[in-house]
Amino acid sequence: MKQSLPTLILALVCIASSGLAGDKATKLDFSSGALPDGFAVAKGEWKVVDGALYGAELESDHHGAVATITESHKDSVISFRFQVNGAKSFGLSYNHPAGHLFRVKIGAGQASLSLDKDKKDPESKAVNFDSKEFTAAAGEWVEMSCLIEGENVVVTCGDVTLKGSHPKLAMEKTGYRFVVAGSSVLIDDIKIGE
Repeated sequence: MKQSLPTLILALVCIASSGLAGDKATKLDFSSGALPDGFAVAKGEWKVVDGALYGAELESDHHGAVATITESHKDSVISFRFQVNGAKSFGLSYNHPAGHLFRVKIGAGQASLSLDKDKKDPESKAVNFDSKEFTAAAGEWVEMSCLIEGENVVVTCGDVTLKGSHPKLAMEKTGYRFVVAGSSVLIDDIKIGE
């Protein structure tokens, strides 16, 4: 029997909240004061401050701050908490081996989930899956999770849920990318499962 998308999304949210997304689980710990193994910094300033990951854009980069947890995956769940402290926007994005795939963006009073344009295909266009009103108050810790299973993605950010579905979402992903525009964001309690 074929499941409806709302039923599948409900099941995915239940799996993510129960912690049963798979046997393999990784928890990143910042208590040592150093970035854990598997972090690749591409742009911006990234360091550990008071036991949390601090990210801020550097004006000289002319690009948002980007740090990647280099863990390849197809189906996975990541959860963490973040605190916006002056950033214009904060995002969690995913790439596939040949470029950008999709992203979650928090900023300008909303949370959005979108499929990225394929820069190598002139006919390609970005696809906005979902967006909702959302504001993270300065200094407030907000819980976020992103569950990918096959062609479906479900994101929770505070009390907001975003959903999307597309065949490209089933592709191999090269890691989890945190993106900060402006200054700054704190990130902590990162857990990754498959």
